[in-house]
Amino acid sequence: MSEIFDFLKKTEVDSRKKFPSAPPTVDLPLSEEETARPAVEQEFDSVPAVSEIVPSDKFDLAECSPQLRNALDPATVVGEQFRALRTRLNLLQKQNEIKVILVTSTVPEEGKSFTACGLAGVIAQEPGKRVVVIDLDMRKPGSGRDLGLPRNHSAVGTAQVLKGEAGFRSQLLSSTVPEFWFLPAGALPPNPSELLSTPKLEEMIRSAADMFDWVIIDSPPVLILSDATMIAPLCDTVLLVVRANSTPAKLVLESINRIGRERIGGVVINRQKHLPASHYYQYYYKKK
Repeated sequence: MSEIFDFLKKTEVDSRKKFPSAPPTVDLPLSEEETARPAVEQEFDSVPAVSEIVPSDKFDLAECSPQLRNALDPATVVGEQFRALRTRLNLLQKQNEIKVILVTSTVPEEGKSFTACGLAGVIAQEPGKRVVVIDLDMRKPGSGRDLGLPRNHSAVGTAQVLKGEAGFRSQLLSSTVPEFWFLPAGALPPNPSELLSTPKLEEMIRSAADMFDWVIIDSPPVLILSDATMIAPLCDTVLLVVRANSTPAKLVLESINRIGRERIGGVVINRQKHLPASHYYQYYYKKK
């Protein structure tokens, strides 16, 4: 991860030249995980095959946000970066048998929901890969918005599953991409932390892991709430989304320490402009 923190520290130095009051940098001596840089947020039934699931509703990925459509397009730089991330995760899956990924950020507005949906979308484009996004941000859910669903698209979802009011598979939404599924946050509860501490959370995640090749969980930011630190131990790895030219390195370090360094599978630098290879990408694909 040293190159990530070198990048963060450099942007902070540049920022302090313009704004002398910017926070100081810190040395973050972490080991060698990799990163990708998208340019651009009831009781459990016996586990069925995914093909046997009867979804409660469908959603059309053609209606997703412009940013997500860009990420799902293989002919864009952003789309290529997401595919690079997918490749690295596929390698990790072969090496360590990971399947359940928690996607979080240090603070709000860093693009964790966009990253979770973009990653799931490119995974679903692989032949034979089944993926589900579970929105576990039961305070300010963002995945449904990025997928193009209306704000009040579902009064039932994760919260109601954890309360025991609905079954997991009955609340899954299927998309126009055949192997892309989504569980919305549902009607927001007054006590999200209490719901996350119930045994049903682990049951739900295990059921999802049995049914899908990849489970992508969108959680609240690490430094704002305790939710992500409660969910992380139930997942195989964590992707930490960091906003380029914005997130101080010391907040990244604090987030990593809260989650546990051994749980971090990588850091995604979001909204990074002017990638070094972007000029060559455009030249290669657009050249007549």
